[in-house]
Amino acid sequence: MPKVKVNSDLCGSCGLCVGSRPEVFEFDEDGRAKAVVDEIDDELGFDCPFGAIDVE
Repeated sequence: MPKVKVNSDLCGSCGLCVGSRPEVFEFDEDGRAKAVVDEIDDELGFDCPFGAIDVE
């Protein structure tokens, strides 16, 4: 399964990931996205405009 990671230093807090895949992402206490799961079953279906999300 693909692993998902968020680089919080690059996150622009736009909410695209949280709005598109709330089962995978949520906002942390600083308003930046974080992954709430380590692995996903499929493609994300979007590209982070800030390049903060890596799927390996």
